[in-house]
Amino acid sequence: MATILIIDDDELFSAALSDVLASEGHRIIHTPTLTEGQNLAHSQNQDIDLIFLDLQLPDGFGMDILPDLKSMPNSPEIIVVTGSIESENAELAILKGAWDFITKSSTPLEMKLSCMRALEYRSTRLALLPVNREGIIGESAALRRCLEEMGRAAKSSAEVLFLGETGTGKEVFARALHANSPRKDQELVVVDCASLTETIAGSELFGYRKGAFTGAVSDRIGLVQRAHKGTLFLDEVSEMPPALQKSFLRVLESRTYRPLGQNQELTSNFRLVCASNRNLNEMSRQGRFREDLLFRIQTVTIQLPSLRERLDDLGDLVKHHLTVISRYSGLPDKIASPDLMDLFADHDWPGNVRELVNTLKALVASAPEERVLYPSHLPRELHVRFLKSKHSTSYDHGTPAPPNAAYEPPAELLGQDWKTFCTHVREATEKNYLTHLMHSAGNDLKKALHHSGLSQARLYGLLKKYDIPRPGRSG
Repeated sequence: MATILIIDDDELFSAALSDVLASEGHRIIHTPTLTEGQNLAHSQNQDIDLIFLDLQLPDGFGMDILPDLKSMPNSPEIIVVTGSIESENAELAILKGAWDFITKSSTPLEMKLSCMRALEYRSTRLALLPVNREGIIGESAALRRCLEEMGRAAKSSAEVLFLGETGTGKEVFARALHANSPRKDQELVVVDCASLTETIAGSELFGYRKGAFTGAVSDRIGLVQRAHKGTLFLDEVSEMPPALQKSFLRVLESRTYRPLGQNQELTSNFRLVCASNRNLNEMSRQGRFREDLLFRIQTVTIQLPSLRERLDDLGDLVKHHLTVISRYSGLPDKIASPDLMDLFADHDWPGNVRELVNTLKALVASAPEERVLYPSHLPRELHVRFLKSKHSTSYDHGTPAPPNAAYEPPAELLGQDWKTFCTHVREATEKNYLTHLMHSAGNDLKKALHHSGLSQARLYGLLKKYDIPRPGRSG
């Protein structure tokens, strides 16, 4: 028996749904408001397994609490209730972490099946053995989602593709996946595809026999053979030379290859894991990455969050890496001051965790005798860059400044009072951001909502305020 929470103000639909689910032996809790539903979900006395969430409620938009619900420890699965199957909100809800969606015209059987599948998935997810993190630090919802996905993938033999910005920890996750897999006692072979050229790629991956070419004075085992019974990790797979993409596809399909200078084919039973910071689907459309190879390497795709998307982990990351760096340098453990953490929280971290670690190394090197680190301990060029980042995001409590947008307030504003000045700057920045948002999203509402994190009502309100045409309208 599961405990199921229904958050819906439609009494007739809620009663029908309750009857269907109760007939399966589940315990049902119902509330017609978003606020009470959120409180019930967080109540330690309820232990909710599944939530049916209506999006249009008297006290708010259901989509707005999805991130909060999914960030809970042992978060419940969520099935969104929509008015129609064409609802543009349904796809967005799935992107935000919902398990499924049903419509208010769904049959009792459809309701039962959706509920059953969600609960089966939850049972499997919670039954997974604890993941060996291999140095992955943090407890944010975004990171825990990736750890769950990695843990599930590790138990299978499927090809895995890690996607994420530079410095998000793709290799760290690949090592953790290997450490949690049945192949953990065998070798993890790392291949930096960015360093492979057309001339050396074949010999590096497949090896060669003595005399195969000038300079081949002895046999050499290739990386594919080294990965036999283990894991082959192709880092920055997007940089693989085109000719190698074709030959590697054949290896991936047959697990056979031929070293240079040898006629006989060899076999290698490796598990493939890849990583990229590029949009491989776009590269495939442009003909720069083989579509058939892309299909083979992305059996399981795990999108790693940027540091901006997991700022809840910032404190843990700073504490951990400061300790590691201090001890490696033979120094007492150091801590970051509140002022330094505030500066870090305002930074956009384009280099993600790698940039954070390098920043902490620079801090420790510049203040070896200090136990508490302050912004003043940052090297001058880093301090200036962090201050610029802080001021570029301080106009409106978390509203990001539009990329590459330089705004100079009119000279006459400098003579106005502070409130008038700030209001003008904030509104100009908001309009600039929204214009850029709609342009980058191709005027696609779902993309704009996904990129901005705004609710549909909030986005429409801002577009109307600044007279920016809404999707589907000419003005």
